[in-house]
Amino acid sequence: MREIKIDILDKDYLDFLSVCVDEELSVEDKLKNIIKYHLITYRNRKKIRNQKLFSDRIK
Repeated sequence: MREIKIDILDKDYLDFLSVCVDEELSVEDKLKNIIKYHLITYRNRKKIRNQKLFSDRIK
């Protein structure tokens, strides 16, 4: 596990906190969800590229 520290302006933090409260999540959980989302989309893009490469080789 790694510790990540981020400097955020107070106004930005409060805005982000309001998003978290609306979704009934802690700030940490919301950040984890954001990271998971980006990892999933990144991995899916990689899969699609690999599938296209593989399908092009078959033709």
